[in-house]
Amino acid sequence: MSARRVVVVGAGMAAARLAEELRVGEPDPERLSVTVLGAEAEEPYNRIMLSHAVAARPVAAPAAPDAPAVAPAAPAAVAPAPVSRLKPVGWWERHHITVRTSTPVAAIDRACREVELADGERIGYDHLVLATGAAPRIPPVDGIRGPGRGLAPGAFTLRDAAGQRELTAHLAAHPGPVAVVGAGFIGLEIACALAGAGHDVVVVHPRDRPMNGCLDAGAGAVLVRALAALGVRVLTGVRATRWDGVTLTLDDGEVRCRTVVLTAGSAPRTDLARDAGLEVGHGVVVDDELTTSDPAISAIGDCAQHRGVVSGLVAPAWDQAVALAARLSGADPQARYLGGAEVTRLKAHGLDVVALGSLATDVYGSRCPDTGAPIEVTTLSEPARGRYARVDVAGGRVVGAALVGHPEPVGTLTQLFENALPVPDDVVSVVLGRAEAVAAQTPSTMPAAAVVCRCNGVSKGDLVAAWADGARDNDALAQRTRAGTGCGGCSSAVDGICGWLQEAG
Repeated sequence: MSARRVVVVGAGMAAARLAEELRVGEPDPERLSVTVLGAEAEEPYNRIMLSHAVAARPVAAPAAPDAPAVAPAAPAAVAPAPVSRLKPVGWWERHHITVRTSTPVAAIDRACREVELADGERIGYDHLVLATGAAPRIPPVDGIRGPGRGLAPGAFTLRDAAGQRELTAHLAAHPGPVAVVGAGFIGLEIACALAGAGHDVVVVHPRDRPMNGCLDAGAGAVLVRALAALGVRVLTGVRATRWDGVTLTLDDGEVRCRTVVLTAGSAPRTDLARDAGLEVGHGVVVDDELTTSDPAISAIGDCAQHRGVVSGLVAPAWDQAVALAARLSGADPQARYLGGAEVTRLKAHGLDVVALGSLATDVYGSRCPDTGAPIEVTTLSEPARGRYARVDVAGGRVVGAALVGHPEPVGTLTQLFENALPVPDDVVSVVLGRAEAVAAQTPSTMPAAAVVCRCNGVSKGDLVAAWADGARDNDALAQRTRAGTGCGGCSSAVDGICGWLQEAG
């Protein structure tokens, strides 16, 4: 019997996780062949860290020993930060997974069950998975487009390694001020990274507050102050209207700069699916089996629309990959994806911002749309200290939260939210991180099912099992479970559990 052929279009983080889990579910390549087709030149890498890699500092060549005391400064040289591979060199081959880079797919032939590559080659499949990701949205700014519909000189997006390298090289040549258009969490991560590297950074945002999709006005105001303390100036309620290479004109002023980074959101890449006649809404429409309107084709990640939602976050994409792999490999034919918890965390040095679920628009009269229970809102605000916390509770469960500068309760609130656990009566004590309210979050008393690493879905129990199986330090735990290999936000929690395990012997 010939191997069942699974072909994955796209080589991003969702595609890589799917391929890995497929091989876990069916180790025998004679029974299941896995081929990943990526348009980029790189093997799968950690896209989450691009915003940090882009701020690589210029490294000047060392002076010769006999150089004069005062000499003209040598031009700075930048060694672009290499992409962070998801797997070591040779890993895919050793696990009998074919990863083809620089291999864009031009079309899908559903009748023949083949994909056609840009060079005309055709590859057959038994099941096709679309993991094509999303493309950056380009705001309507006069002059932002260059010849051939590409971006004008000095304007950049940051969705892939090529964009990161181009931006890093440009910043080395033009180390002056930078304008970031868009104040979502990706835009703010880039802004903080650039400010930390010594750039004068201005963020331009058309809404009344940064991260307006998940923060309320109070959190937004505190976040603006916290960003200012880090050297990031945020202009809200302002639109960029024109770019000429040296000035970004706004509808109320201008920003003099040689670099503009566009972070105005993204749009699912659905052209292949649409051209093939698949059902497409905002993304490629899938059901709980992650199947499209063609039962031989699935979609996951940023390009997939599940129950009306395109998540755009890595944790739900990896959850989808795990569920689909279990079904396609035969490890669990009944596996389904029922949606994921909405957890957004801004990852920037010196800044901690977390949003859970959705916040009520009316703090005095809203009800939970799922249960109808009235929503009780608890808010603590300390703008001068850069701290703000809001927790929305309905029926004794957390339904939404926004935290700025309050890292202490993040673990507790996230677990209460994700697992729909009852909230202590004194919500303020949870926000303040008082010991009696968070005792269950110490490593020794934390439930085994508690999720430690959201990016990879790693629980405390997974870490304990890996420890018992011989992974006896942080690096070994990361290699075995992937904890800490996503955004890095769980590193302190993993450290704490590792320390507890070492003390316990």
